[in-house]
Amino acid sequence: MAKHLTDEDIKNVVELLDDWPTDSRLTWDSLIEAVEHDYKLKTTRQTLSKQSRIKTAFTEVKAIVSGNTSKVKNVTQSLPPSLKIAAERLDSLKRRNERLEAENNRLLEQFHTWLYNAHIHGVTPEQLNQPLPTKDN
Repeated sequence: MAKHLTDEDIKNVVELLDDWPTDSRLTWDSLIEAVEHDYKLKTTRQTLSKQSRIKTAFTEVKAIVSGNTSKVKNVTQSLPPSLKIAAERLDSLKRRNERLEAENNRLLEQFHTWLYNAHIHGVTPEQLNQPLPTKDN
């Protein structure tokens, strides 16, 4: 039975997808194998796809790998090996940056929703800014 994913597990899987080679086929099975190999984490497709961050990253990388947005593939074919590696690394960093920007925008939307709902229900900024309780309390 697959264990529940921690925030660190989710972060690791998403980063693995960010660095997925554009010339390698991406399937849920290949992702599961890579997760098990890199992080010694046995999981299932259902467990991975249940996490929205992983599912979104998988969909985006799948589109790139399958050729729907293969800008880098065409450019890197004519480059020498050292520049090809650099171009792939730049592409990986660009994908990571785009994913993080989209994730940040989703979190900002969630924050605005919570802020509005807190205002409607009379929660004060002081109440919202109270520190979290410590283990001693």
